[in-house]
Amino acid sequence: MDDPFRDLPGEAHRTDRHDTGGEGSLFGGIGALCSAAVRLTGTDGAAVALLSHTSQARELVYATDATAQHLDELQFVIGEGPCIDTYRDGVVQSWPDLTTQPATARWPAFTVEVNSLDVCALFTFPVASGRVTVGVLELYRATTGHLGTAEEESGLACAAAIGHMISTDLDRLAHADPADAVLPVEGIDTATEEFSRAVIFNAAGMVAVQLAVSADEGLARLRAYCYANGLPIGTVAADIVARRLSLRDQRDTSEGQGR
Repeated sequence: MDDPFRDLPGEAHRTDRHDTGGEGSLFGGIGALCSAAVRLTGTDGAAVALLSHTSQARELVYATDATAQHLDELQFVIGEGPCIDTYRDGVVQSWPDLTTQPATARWPAFTVEVNSLDVCALFTFPVASGRVTVGVLELYRATTGHLGTAEEESGLACAAAIGHMISTDLDRLAHADPADAVLPVEGIDTATEEFSRAVIFNAAGMVAVQLAVSADEGLARLRAYCYANGLPIGTVAADIVARRLSLRDQRDTSEGQGR
């Protein structure tokens, strides 16, 4: 695909193609492409998440609505789902009916929880920077049904366009003053207030100290605590950072005496 913007509608085609240096321009462009992807694929909502191979770091960059945001958070907390498989394997995951046996067998925890969101279908597309998958475009539908050929091609084109924007931003950051760069996930500045999970990673670090475990294990313990108690991870993380909640009592007897 030589030009990932070629087949997109006019407003998405124009948005931030040559302007990724202005404040908010990257995320404004990604938001426009998410809206275009929803319209062109006949789905009901979209989200873009950036992930990291080197840790459990994951940032939600943009979501068109609360359901899309909750879908991404659910996969983040549980640690399974189409988004994670697409990131790991670099291929499209197309699931027109999440209640079927292949889906429930593949992601037993995720498919049980997703039923409460009135989401019946989920389609995830790899977002690449060069040849490296750095994130995922997630599209959901409230009804069952496959994407048509043209709809799937539109999803791929939007994912490629998002990857192009991210690549351009990475190139800009590579030549910027290091003091001006904020790089929480593999070099991408994802510090947008509405969707940033910075507080979650801060809380995970505090949990790691409380339980005397590694940072990655601290995040895993935080996610497990939220899932077991049916609590939003953002709310729990905020309570931990504000010191209204501690997970010290979750420490195994075989672990150290972290404070």
